[in-house]
Amino acid sequence: MRRRGLRLYLFALRLGFRLILRGMFVEGLGILISPVGYWRFLPNAYTYQEFLRFDNPKILDVSSPKLPSVFFATLTSQEVCATDLDDEKIFSRWQAAANKIGLANYRAAYQDARRLTYPDDTFDLVYSISVIEHIPDDGDAVSLREFRRVLKPGGTLVVQIPYRRKRQDIWLPFDSKGAALWQPRFYERHYDMARLKERLEIEGLVLTRKLIMGEWITLDPLISATSRLPRLLRIAIRPLEPLLALVNFWARADDARGHPLGAFLVYHKI
Repeated sequence: MRRRGLRLYLFALRLGFRLILRGMFVEGLGILISPVGYWRFLPNAYTYQEFLRFDNPKILDVSSPKLPSVFFATLTSQEVCATDLDDEKIFSRWQAAANKIGLANYRAAYQDARRLTYPDDTFDLVYSISVIEHIPDDGDAVSLREFRRVLKPGGTLVVQIPYRRKRQDIWLPFDSKGAALWQPRFYERHYDMARLKERLEIEGLVLTRKLIMGEWITLDPLISATSRLPRLLRIAIRPLEPLLALVNFWARADDARGHPLGAFLVYHKI
């Protein structure tokens, strides 16, 4: 599995260099500085594994960031639709990068995961890494029902969300872009085993795989978005995050040992 994660990491490095050579210096350098986040290494690898179960799939990406969508678009001739609620980088970075390397099957669009505009039974594979936990109220369950709607019968849905041994709702005094707010706003929910069952078991979607992912040595507080490390040191660490994950992350069916960080769920539509 780690070989698949490394393949995505190496693709990111090649993409960064290709963009620089083709005149997208800032975006290419951004990818080289932060090719694959620490928390994305294993989820990306397992998502790649699900991709490989299909022959030439049509794909919907509802994830953050969009590196896997560009990678998958190089491996299928079908459309890869990459979506975000409001992040303009899906156009300025990811759509532009896909255009620059000649991917005619890549489509970026603003979409609300709770109200997708795609027709029923459109995609073979839908994946959402680190997104639905940020949707307030019952947005996670509503989004899963939308993913079910746009999946073809027999299609696969992949979801990755934060997991801890004890559930928690996180509120922060700034928005997703880092701008200060006049009062704290809901940021994300952390799921425990009971909350996974309560909120993420949806009729018509059969949960076929559940993995807990986490770390042996606790590095997450040091490199998280709210880390107090000096900014230059934080930037210096980013290119090394995939290698840290390679040796420090685990994935298994339980959370008995180590420090759990996320749950990786695979559903099939019946």
